[in-house]
Amino acid sequence: MLRDWVEAPDLGQFRHGDPRAIVAGALQGIKRYALPDAVREDYLSCYEGDRFVESMRYVRSYPAELPALRDLLPQIRTPVQIIAGTRDTAVPPANAQFLHDRLPHSTLDLIDAGHFTWEDEADEYAALVTRWWAGSYAATGTVTEQREGGRI
Repeated sequence: MLRDWVEAPDLGQFRHGDPRAIVAGALQGIKRYALPDAVREDYLSCYEGDRFVESMRYVRSYPAELPALRDLLPQIRTPVQIIAGTRDTAVPPANAQFLHDRLPHSTLDLIDAGHFTWEDEADEYAALVTRWWAGSYAATGTVTEQREGGRI
């Protein structure tokens, strides 16, 4: 779906569509469970009016901007925490690995989750972020992976 948005010849088809229906379809395609009503409504209302189409400009810039970003990543010296879901079908874990391979001071944690890692595995996500804030950023350059049954 994301590729379709990036490669669409123009935004007209999306500008004339119902943004709530488009976002609802996207959520249905990447969520493996029903969102609580309040969370679902928050996602849908965030893209009302022209906000969905305008937000597409960001992903549509990928083809032009990602090569430049790729070349700049090795120069970033700030520690970076990368958290990705092993079952993310919208942004595959290979993208997180790509960043980790190029950011010299990064840590990559792959957790057993989909696209919305902070919701799918909230406790694990919060633990990773809390450890990062508590100082684990000082030991960057590692990869950990969460699979069923524990850390490997």
